[in-house]
Parts: sequence; structure tokens; C-alpha cells
Amino acid sequence: MLNRISLFRLSALVFTTLVLTACGTDSGPEAIPPVLNLPSKIDAIVGQPVDYTINVTDPQDLETELLVEGLPAWLEYVPATKSLQGTPVEGDDGRFELTITAQNSVSGITATTELRVFSSMRELQLQENLERFVSMTTPGLLGISIAVVDADGTLYTAYTGHMGTSTASPKIQKNSLFRVASVTKPMTTAILLKLAEEGRLNLSDRFHDHYPSAMPNGDIMTIRQMLSHTAGIFDHLNASSFWGHPSRTPTKVWSIDEIIGFAATNGSRFSPGAAYGYSNTGFCALGGIIEGMTEQSLREAFDSVLFDPLGLEESVYDDFSGASNTIENLAFNSRSYEYHLSSACAAGAVAATASDVARFGWHLYGGRYVDTSLSGLMSENIGARLGGSNYGLGTRIWTVAGIPHHGHTGALMDYRNILMYIPSLDISIAMHTHQVHSGWFPLTDDVFEYVVDNFTEKRVNKLPRFMWEGESRWTEYERNARWQ
Repeated sequence: MLNRISLFRLSALVFTTLVLTACGTDSGPEAIPPVLNLPSKIDAIVGQPVDYTINVTDPQDLETELLVEGLPAWLEYVPATKSLQGTPVEGDDGRFELTITAQNSVSGITATTELRVFSSMRELQLQENLERFVSMTTPGLLGISIAVVDADGTLYTAYTGHMGTSTASPKIQKNSLFRVASVTKPMTTAILLKLAEEGRLNLSDRFHDHYPSAMPNGDIMTIRQMLSHTAGIFDHLNASSFWGHPSRTPTKVWSIDEIIGFAATNGSRFSPGAAYGYSNTGFCALGGIIEGMTEQSLREAFDSVLFDPLGLEESVYDDFSGASNTIENLAFNSRSYEYHLSSACAAGAVAATASDVARFGWHLYGGRYVDTSLSGLMSENIGARLGGSNYGLGTRIWTVAGIPHHGHTGALMDYRNILMYIPSLDISIAMHTHQVHSGWFPLTDDVFEYVVDNFTEKRVNKLPRFMWEGESRWTEYERNARWQ
């Protein structure tokens, strides 16, 4: 039984405890996280040391620890100085997402930044100017990839945006592929020129010499005429009757003979050699010659005759893709698998990176894949001589800013592409997007002008901008808005 003194002491202890609880105790700092100030991107250049201090502070002066994730192998985090240190070497270029967590004793915060590694200062400047052009000329463009190969054969790349139809999709990368559409045509032409160089055919050969078929005038039209769109062949891909054909479905696989047969039912547009008339069907038919001479499918022939010899490892002839069998790393939109690309065949079935397309153009038009006696024929303006577009052999011909150049445009399934080769500078430019935008061709002019001004030591007599705006490629593009 408690005596009176013990009871008093217990009451005093309880009172003291209640008072301390009511008045509060030193329970430590509030759960306030550190302040982490990260830029949206950190840029680095191959061969130049990186020493980037991470800007982190703590409002309560608590000790803060950092955790950095996603570092490439050449870069390390140094806790003592809270810095990123290292030197990228050749092959380390690319984009890396870094996740940085700052943690004090009571709370933490996580943020991300993009580490961008460029092969050179010139490539960094190309990237910055591409972003500037896009913001000015094509605002809202979801994604774009470009590549430049200069006279020394050095490759420069720039890319920005997202792979899909929203900003929630993954970002465009250097190895992102695009459907290049009619940029396939100079590739098909290159294969035929290689076969000619090997003595297996002549450009003056008649089509039926190598591929007997139902093609109207196939016994008199030449390979040269088919390559220059002067053979008078009906164009199935720009005909509404083809897209409304009873047998056409999104998954239908078309044979070359079926496509020729469809053209045959529509007859010839004009006598071979009499005029110019753009024809995807003609290039599909030429694919039959390639298959016959190589004894391979077109996909195998593109690999063995063109892609493999030029080291184009990120290019594919698409005779297989569909909604359930997609192309790896393909930048996509709502129409990416709208129909089977056998309908585009050798006229437009290739998917590739901007890097591969730029390298292809540099090798082909620069006389490195076939002899210049053959590659030079591609830029002879046969189309204009017959009152049509400026077109050679599988090649569009332009003069912008007073500077002659050639290559090809491409448009299908809402992809837009262009390959431009400038012979006076020996420079190749490739540009690709997976979205239609009204500013696309003005954007190509912006990039073209920038490359001409910044990627050569040669003096270029370029016309003032106000004098060449009328030389834009818009007019030729609108003539074949659906299929370029």
C-alpha cells in the first residue's frame, strides 16, 4: 500500500511528464527534402573531360547524400565533391537519362536530367540549331532525326522529340528508324546500277528482256525509261482505284505480278520516252528484275547487294511488318502499320535511320558505290527535257540558294523524308520525321542552308535568302502529295 510520501512523488512525476508533453520536446527537424537544382540536359563532347558539380542544398543545413543512377561506363560520381567526372571517347556518344536522388536524414527528392554526348563541337552546334529551327518552323513536331556526312566521310547526327504520337512515348534516339518511302527509289536504282556495272544488264535493255509480264509496252520500254519515270507506266499507289480495290486489305501481301496486272488493266499513260509521269509501279516492276538476277527475295537482295557492302546495319527492306509484327526501333504514328509494304515494294518499302540514309547518299552520289560514269547518270535531268519534273534516274534534282543538289523526297503513312546530296561540297544530308507538318519543307531549307554555311571550308556563292525563297521544294512536293 502506497504511503502519503510515495503517492506525492508519483503525482509529481506524472505532472512533470504531462508538462513536458504539453510544451513539446526537441523531436528533430521537419521532413523537408533537400533542394536539387538540375538542368534539363548536361552536354559533353568526345575527348573533352567532364567535371560537373551537382547543385544540391539543404534548407536545414543537414548532411545530404546523393545517389546517381544511369551513368554510362566512362562517367563516375565522386561523393567527396558531389560531382560527375570522366572523359567520353569515340563510340560513347548518345543520350543517357540520369536519375539523381538527394537524401537527408528525414526526407529525399529525386529528379532526372539528360546527359547528351556529342562526337564534336560541330555536332553539338548542329543539335542546337536543329532544336532552334524546329521551334521556329515546325512547332509541335513530335520527332525528327537528321544526319550529315561531310566531304571527309565524317557522320554528324541530331535528333529531338519522341518516338510515338505523344510526349509520353520514348524519346527519339540515334538508332531510331523511319519509313523512308520513296527515298527507297535511289536505293533500287543503286542496285540496278551495280548489276549494270557487273555486266549483268544494260540500262538500254527492254523490260521484257529480263522480266516478261503483262506490262503494257514492256517489250519496248527500257530500264532507263522506267528509272526516270518516262516509260508511261500507270501509277498504282497514286490511284484511288487501287486503295478501293476489292482484294485490298491492310494485311494483303501483293506480288509484283499482281501490281503489274493492276497497272495493265489501266493501260499505258503514254508511249515510252514521250513524256514524264511519276510511277511507283515502274519501280515495283524493276524489283522483279532484281529478284530474277540475284535469285533472292528483295529483302535478301537489298541486304547482300546494297546494305551489307556499305555497312548500313540499321536499314531494312520491309516485306514482313504488321500490327502484330512490328519493326524494332521504328518511330511510330497511328498509320505506321496501316497496310502491308509489299504494295510499296521496291518503290518505297525501306525503313532506316537517318545515319544510314545519309551514308548511303554520300557513297552512291559521290561515286563510291558504283563508278562515276554510272552514278553521274542519275542527276541528268531527263524529266525536264520531256516537260516534266526535274528528275534523273531514281533521283530528284533541285537548285536552292543557287546551289545545285539532288536526292529524293519520301512520303507515306504520314512519314516525311528527304535525302539531299550537294556535289560541289561532297556533302550528304538526310532528314526524317513520322509526322505531317506544314513547315516540313521550309525546315529542310533551314537545315540545308545551315549545313552549307557550316560544314565546309570552301567558299560557297549562295544567293541571299530573300532571292531564293521561291526555289523551295514545295511545288514539286505538291504534285505528288500522297506518294513521293
